[in-house]
Amino acid sequence: MIYAIVVHILSLLVGCFYPTFASYKILSNQKCSDNDLRGWLIYWTVYGVFVAFDYFTAGLLAFIPLLSEFKLLLLFWMLPSVGGGSVVIYEEFLRSFSCNESFDQALGRITLEWRELACQQVCSVLSHLMILADRYLLPRGHRPALQITPSIEDLVNDAIAKRQLEEKRKQMGNLSDTINEVLGENIDLNMDLLHGSESDLLVINEPISKPKERPPIPPKPMR
Repeated sequence: MIYAIVVHILSLLVGCFYPTFASYKILSNQKCSDNDLRGWLIYWTVYGVFVAFDYFTAGLLAFIPLLSEFKLLLLFWMLPSVGGGSVVIYEEFLRSFSCNESFDQALGRITLEWRELACQQVCSVLSHLMILADRYLLPRGHRPALQITPSIEDLVNDAIAKRQLEEKRKQMGNLSDTINEVLGENIDLNMDLLHGSESDLLVINEPISKPKERPPIPPKPMR
């Protein structure tokens, strides 16, 4: 038990605290090189993948011996100042995802949807908290106006406005489709009526259009 705790603390020191301090030193240095910045950016990108890998393999510690030690050695190897393994992992495995446009578009859509959902949930939770505070915590005669912080309020209002705009666009699209269908049926009906009226007029006007034959004028009598 104590050994597992020590290994976990060493993993945090190697994988998180030391890279944080090194990144801070590079950012605070005005003469830092682009290679150092790129190396630590790649490290933090690969470290995010490592955190996900560590989470999903946490249940395998009882079945795979020395798994924690392997993760600790992997963190040592990933450090840019030690082994530079993060660059190898990025170039061999992760770089292809960054060049995939469809992956970037799907990730952008998912990010926008999750942001809107989070804003809606935050708005709902804050509204419920305000109702509870107004109903149970504050006295009747001393109820100051509860306000949401401007940043959260702006996010919530933007999310609600975007959702309402999308709903209005969908409604307008459905309405335009319905109008087009109705207009198409009316145009077909009017065309049928027009063709029918023209044929009827031709039938009716045929006997009328023929000139009437005048009776012959009798000759004048001879005197």
